[in-house]
Amino acid sequence: MLTSPNIGYFPTCDGHQLYWERHGTPGTEPVFFLHGGPGGRSSRHHLEFFDLCCFDIILFDQRGGGRSMPQGQLQHNNTGQCVEDIDALRRYFGFQKISLLGVSWGSWLAIQYQQRYPDALLKTTLVSVFVPFAQNVRAYDKTLSDALAGPRARSIYQILNNGCEAQQRQAAIGWLKAILKLNGQSMDPSALEHFADQEAVRAIRLELHYHVNHYFFTHTDEGLVVDANTEVIQGTKDRFGMASLRWLRQRQSIRCRLLHAGHNAFDRAIVKTVRHSLKRGCGTNKKRLPKVQ
Repeated sequence: MLTSPNIGYFPTCDGHQLYWERHGTPGTEPVFFLHGGPGGRSSRHHLEFFDLCCFDIILFDQRGGGRSMPQGQLQHNNTGQCVEDIDALRRYFGFQKISLLGVSWGSWLAIQYQQRYPDALLKTTLVSVFVPFAQNVRAYDKTLSDALAGPRARSIYQILNNGCEAQQRQAAIGWLKAILKLNGQSMDPSALEHFADQEAVRAIRLELHYHVNHYFFTHTDEGLVVDANTEVIQGTKDRFGMASLRWLRQRQSIRCRLLHAGHNAFDRAIVKTVRHSLKRGCGTNKKRLPKVQ
């Protein structure tokens, strides 16, 4: 097992630098962790989902997010390019096949990866699933707009792109309050002011870049088929996650574990279930896995 993580940057062909970390035990089952967002980042806390002795874990920050550079970059940043990044990293690390753990927005990237690279997959675990089909995005947008009690998401996005620094900070604070309200959470006003720095502004602008573009959902996505070796772990109190799960189940039978939880993937019950789910079929993956030649 790695006593300290390997860390680096992967250059894409179109100007992005993807920050990555490698944890766990090389030669065991490789798992790529796909964080939430868009505009989110990976964290060492995400290692709570894994038994480090059983998996070769790749954490990375998606385009424009976290420590990837340029931070908050909107150019060459869409769903398809994020999916291509996953496979570019797979080849960079020399893995023939990988497993995916996708949380929230990351669950949609995992589903998209299945459509493009089915032969490169071992298994997929989707947590607090999010599918940006039109009805779900409209409902999400309306809920957030009601919580904003003022400008809609598109107006916030315009301010974050064109407003002065003070206007951007206030718009970011308004957006954060709406997200917290949606998730039944709150934050001390002074802590919220401190949190809404320029890094947060860039992250929210990137999130809204995807939101106002309907997460680049296409007509082709309406007919997608989820890989058979997929398991969904979903909180029943997560309104948009449950809507996403119903959308998936209308298209095919899908294995799912429903928990009395919300959207927060760090809920104790969710973390415990994810750790158990990831080990399904682990007995067949004890041997060292082949690499790309």
